[in-house]
Amino acid sequence: MKRLMTTFPLALFLAACAGGTSAPAEPPPPPPLDPTGVYDCLLDVDGMELGATLTITGEEGAYGGTVDSDMGPAPVSDIAVDGQQMTFAVDTGDMLVYFVVNFDGPDFSGEFDAGGMGGFITGKKR
Repeated sequence: MKRLMTTFPLALFLAACAGGTSAPAEPPPPPPLDPTGVYDCLLDVDGMELGATLTITGEEGAYGGTVDSDMGPAPVSDIAVDGQQMTFAVDTGDMLVYFVVNFDGPDFSGEFDAGGMGGFITGKKR
């Protein structure tokens, strides 16, 4: 009888646990990306680093901006947001440079292509 008394609570505990074996809830998706703001950027081309400031203004469907670096200012165009990814182009005057960046919170990292020559970019929001 004593063995039954200690086994019964254990059986109740296991039954209670077995009834609630649903998978944990999915985490909520990140909030919609709002890329507007000022970012301190670092571009890496074959080990050479260039600092720049990227400013994105506007609203969804009508973003614009500028990039300022030691090479001077350049307009940013064709800004598109898809989830946590943003694509954009920078007109250097000599060529268009195309960027694809992925946001992780307020900061981003990604790659760029300038007519066959490319590199990497990181950006930290101010």
